[in-house]
Amino acid sequence: MTLWTPDRIPLVVTPAPGEALESWIGAYARRLRVTDSVFLESVGLPGARTSHLALRLISDEAAALERATGVERQALTSMTLEPYDGLAVAILPDRRKLARPPAWRFSGSRARYCPGCLGDYAGRGPVFWRLPWAFACITHHTLLLDFCPDCRQPPHPWKARRLGPRTTGTCTRAHSGLGLRAACGADLTQARGTPLPASGLVLAAQQHITTLLNGEPAARPTALAEVKQLYALAWRILRGLHTIADRAPEIVHTVITECGGELPELTSEDVGHDAHNAAVGTALARIALHPGHADHEALFEWVLEADRSLLKTSKNNIGAMADRWTWSGPELVGRVLAKLDPRATLHARLRYASASPRPRWPDLPADAITRRATMIPAMLWPGWTMRLLPRPKNNKYPRAGTFRRGCSSFLLLPGGPPQLNFERVGPLLGNQEINTDRDSIERRLYLDHDLTPLASTLAQLARALDQHGSPIDYARRRSTFTSTTVTLDLDAYARLCAQQGWNPGQRHRVLLMRAYLLMLLTGEVHPPPEGASYRFTWHCSEFRFHAPRALRSFLRQQAEDNLTHHKIIEPVTWEPPDAWVTAVRWPGISPTDIVKDEFRDLLATSGTVHEAADALGLTTEHVRLYCDLTETGAATPSDVIGKHLSTRTVRTVKTREGTLARDRLHDLYVNQKLELTHIANLASCSPDTVRRLLRQDGIPLRPRPRRIPDRPDITREWLHHEYIERQRDIANLARERGVTHYHLAKMAKAWGITIRPSGGQCYNAVGHLNLHLPLSEDMRKVVMTSQALSRLRAITQIPGHPSFAAAARSDGSGTDSALRQRVIGIEKAVGFQIFDRSTRPLAPTERGQEFLREAAQILRIADAARLHQE
Repeated sequence: MTLWTPDRIPLVVTPAPGEALESWIGAYARRLRVTDSVFLESVGLPGARTSHLALRLISDEAAALERATGVERQALTSMTLEPYDGLAVAILPDRRKLARPPAWRFSGSRARYCPGCLGDYAGRGPVFWRLPWAFACITHHTLLLDFCPDCRQPPHPWKARRLGPRTTGTCTRAHSGLGLRAACGADLTQARGTPLPASGLVLAAQQHITTLLNGEPAARPTALAEVKQLYALAWRILRGLHTIADRAPEIVHTVITECGGELPELTSEDVGHDAHNAAVGTALARIALHPGHADHEALFEWVLEADRSLLKTSKNNIGAMADRWTWSGPELVGRVLAKLDPRATLHARLRYASASPRPRWPDLPADAITRRATMIPAMLWPGWTMRLLPRPKNNKYPRAGTFRRGCSSFLLLPGGPPQLNFERVGPLLGNQEINTDRDSIERRLYLDHDLTPLASTLAQLARALDQHGSPIDYARRRSTFTSTTVTLDLDAYARLCAQQGWNPGQRHRVLLMRAYLLMLLTGEVHPPPEGASYRFTWHCSEFRFHAPRALRSFLRQQAEDNLTHHKIIEPVTWEPPDAWVTAVRWPGISPTDIVKDEFRDLLATSGTVHEAADALGLTTEHVRLYCDLTETGAATPSDVIGKHLSTRTVRTVKTREGTLARDRLHDLYVNQKLELTHIANLASCSPDTVRRLLRQDGIPLRPRPRRIPDRPDITREWLHHEYIERQRDIANLARERGVTHYHLAKMAKAWGITIRPSGGQCYNAVGHLNLHLPLSEDMRKVVMTSQALSRLRAITQIPGHPSFAAAARSDGSGTDSALRQRVIGIEKAVGFQIFDRSTRPLAPTERGQEFLREAAQILRIADAARLHQE
């Protein structure tokens, strides 16, 4: 028996590069002519099991081996399976036992082998043979073998047993035909393996796997992700070989031929986990995973078809199919989603972002979707609407409002949980017409168009919003600014009109401007305000087309003032950058594709938005949206917003704006002491315009010579009492004082009394009478017209007559129908019936009796006043 010192074995057996610890221990034991267990006991590890040491060395074990053999601890560790733990094998953390590996069922509890390597290296072999990803020998160009050709068991060629065999490279497993303890002893170096082509796909796959698993520690997460992807593809490929092999691309048959021409074995429940299965599956999986091969895409599509064939139910929607791939990681799931995208519904394509360049599994919480809703207006941004709104077909112009609302609601679907479907996300933006918004997109505008550009764009925008955010909190704006809370500086607007030479317009114009201002602040078109005309929505659309640049700039400044008032530090409007969306062909048109100068020239000659849209080959909404984006308006007059534009040249307009600017006007009038007429000539306007601007700017006017003689009987108090309180008209008051209408109206303007417009119900026809009692509310509704006295005189003659026709003949005031119309008109004005038409003769109702009594008293006073004047 050979003797050696207690601390160091006198014979050295150097580990081969990459050798397995079991192989080295067996070689050392054979060199010392002892068994594995005796060797371990001699180095200070009595009772130690080689199978445990091969998995992971504890500190004491490594120290004992290092002390006895001189092999450093780091080298000893590299000979175990520990460096591959969690990557190619799985070792239980609390005990040295193998669990199911991340890929394949081959756990690493045994080793495959190459007959040529066993013969070349005296039965020794690498630790790599114990990995499930080891299936080929790169040196001898052959498939690894799993079993002994004689006993059909894993051979354990590295074990040194007391009962032999002593020859290296032989099977050490007990053979049932040779006795309970007799070793098989088959010469494994003579086993026949399957040769592989040196430049074939299988050896290339083995080389790739070897490099991947033996990479740097920093690259370990990437390696683990790839082996998961390879296995996810490999097992589906192997199952597909037994289900739809007849539809497999040519590359599949090429790899099978390389591996001997036979299909890998398939168990009843799973694919086989021998080297043959691993070789075929890995080689094909590598081609399907990495681009570069001609059959790369075709093979991947065949894998998806094979996976679909394995489903036992008909539930093969995009979510159910992609869920089967989630274990493999987001990259492969994204690729699967992209392939399944054409068959999915729009809802699913958005939720999984499958039409975008980066599909993803919808794993965002509801809070993330709610947060995204604060970054989105209720109607899609104008520029992105222009891109996604299809060009018109058959001269049909779509309802773009519902399309924009539907797109904004769809923006909340990508990546979200299933409970937040389209019906539930719409209200987060204030969109309540869910079915209308969705149908506008799917069943109308995109009925004959590919939905891919829409699905891809919205998914990419949603991802970018989650990543970069938005400078505008639209949720705060929706709650802060409403039709009643938004403020519009009418004094500033009046100054703008004077500066530009515009007619300010009436209440309808103000409502249009407030609606546009609210659209700027909230990013959406709101319902008509209370009291608006029935065509208000159409007028708002026309306003967006015809509003001139100066008015748009004024309203944008008003929007900034509203934000400042509420202490909101945000831009008025904002749009996601173009770079957020790639690889999309627009069904509409990008704003950058329109030449601004050509567009402006077109608007100069287009009378309507339809003419401009037809000339551009776009929808009318495309034109309006571009006007909103560029603050450009049509150069043709419009009855909707007033004839703001005239025949003045651009140069004249700029000269007027510059002359009448606040600072310039102050300099001309105050510092240079120019007269109003001189300033008016410089600005090509009237002196009244200059005077009005000076008053609005708070600049005191210099006194001027009186041109109107003093009239002690005409005072401001008298005029206010008669014209404002008693609501008499200027013409009658002028006749009463013996002055002209122009004279009295000019005095009223000088005193700051606003002149009512002529016509309509603008003055009290009995205001000049000295009535004993104030007019009732019912009577006030009737006398606000120039024909009030004649109407009252006609209606008071009706009681006592058998019919209206008889009353008309008796009074001689007109025909029966004319008298009826007068009665009906008065009854509509007061809101009740004056005469009871069911009685004969005609008699007033109870309220009608009071009304006729008041009318008769007014007529008596009027007749008395007329007699007094005569």
